[in-house]
Order: sequence, then structure tokens, then C-alpha cells
Amino acid sequence: MDEIGQKLRNARIKKGYTIDDLQQITKIQKRYLIAIEEGQFDHLPGDFYVRAFIKQYSDAVGISSDDLLEEYKADIPNSQPTQESTPEETKTRTIKEESNSFFSNLGNYIPQIVVGIVVLVIIGVIAFGMVHRNQNASSVTIPKDNTTQTTKKKSTKKATTAKKTTTKKAAKTSNELTVKESSTEGTYSITNAPTSGVKVVVEGSGGQAWVQFSEGSNTTWQQALSSGEKKSTTVPSDTTTFTVQTGNVTNTKVTIDGKAVDLSKVQSGSTIVRTLTFNIEK
Repeated sequence: MDEIGQKLRNARIKKGYTIDDLQQITKIQKRYLIAIEEGQFDHLPGDFYVRAFIKQYSDAVGISSDDLLEEYKADIPNSQPTQESTPEETKTRTIKEESNSFFSNLGNYIPQIVVGIVVLVIIGVIAFGMVHRNQNASSVTIPKDNTTQTTKKKSTKKATTAKKTTTKKAAKTSNELTVKESSTEGTYSITNAPTSGVKVVVEGSGGQAWVQFSEGSNTTWQQALSSGEKKSTTVPSDTTTFTVQTGNVTNTKVTIDGKAVDLSKVQSGSTIVRTLTFNIEK
């Protein structure tokens, strides 16, 4: 039995906990707790989980997790997940990115295209109305009265109001926060971030996921999130980058200022342990 596993096991027994008791307290599966006590770290889902589970275990049995991790840091795998791709996977990913690049670039201009179409439709309606009125005026002679002038004023007022509404919609669209995946998989850019800071919500979805949240080089929090459990963080406006390091990306959901981040590409990758990097563009 590994020395760190023996130390944890002795502390558990001293507390009077069984493996089943510890499973209920830490929410870590029984087989992983046994693997930790036996020093069989390769039986855990990944290196990232080793430190996370040992930390939860030690905290539950009354041992300082920081001291324990420091004492046995040479025996514990590095918590930074590795992401290795075979040449074949890299080639397939490159082909997919190239085939989707045209549609991705086109998607960037959808708001401007929509606004342009709306403006053209409004101009067309106004022009049609003016031509139609001119045709009626040339074919029928009618007395000039205030009713005609009132109608023209109302039409002009409606056109002006419609134009202002369209301008407001365009301004609102251009100032709206957006989250876009960059060319590097797992890296995202955030534009139009509010000056009050960016609200980030990380949620367990469909199962448990261990998550570590960092702002710049500083770790803000780390926690195992059960399915449906959420953790909310407001990233200050002076922060330019933050990361979400997840031990199970398929069970992870990220929302930024109410906008769900599209994780479909990283979730379909070859590894479930991923680091998601978000760069806030000023």
C-alpha cells in the first residue's frame, strides 16, 4: 500500500468512517477511494482527478490537504491535464475546421446582413408608396386640402420612427456581449464585455465534473459539481483572461452573461480533461 494511501486510510479509520461513509461525504465513487488508499493512481480518470480527490479525501478525514499535497508532491501526478492528439486526429480536425471556416466567417456578418435587409425593405415600402401616390395624383384631379398634407406628415413620421427603431436595433446588436471560439480549439474570445465585470456560471450537466476556475494565473476556486449544481463567479473588468479547467468536459456547461458557450467541438474530442481559455478583448 502506498505511503500516502496508508496515511489517509489510518485517518479514515480513526474518524470511524467506512469507505461507504466516505463516499457519501465526498461524493467520490467507492472504487476511486479504494484506489487512492492502495496508491493505484492510474485507476483514476486522469492526473487532474488525483490531486482533486486526494484533497477532498484528506479534508473529509481531518488532514490538512495543503500540507499533505506538499509533503507527497513527488508521488502525486501533476494536476495539469495533458492533451495529446494523434497525427490522424490532428489531420481530421484540420479538415473539419477548413470545411467550416466559410460558414463560420459568414456567421460573423449575419447581424449586419439582417439590418441591411430590414433597411432595404423599409426603403422599398416607402418608395412604392410614393410612386403609388404620384400615379393617383396624375390620373385624378382632386382639391388640395389639409387631409392630404396630414397624410403625408403621418407617412413621413412613420418612416422616421421606423428608421430610428432600426438604428437602435443595430446599435444594440453591435454593443451586445459576444463569445466566439477562436482558431485554437478550446480558446474563446469575449467582446463588448460590460464595465461592471463578466458573470460566469459553470454547471455540472448530465453527471459530476471536477472544475478549477482561474483568473489570470490565480486559482479562484475548485470544486466537484454534481449534475445540475452551479457555481457563479463575476470576473472583474480589469481581468483580461480566465480559464475553466474541467476533469470531465462532457459533463460541463459554461454560461457567460446569460449566453451558453458552445462546447460541442471540445466535448467531441479525444479526451474529457480539458482547459477552456477565455480572452476578454478590451
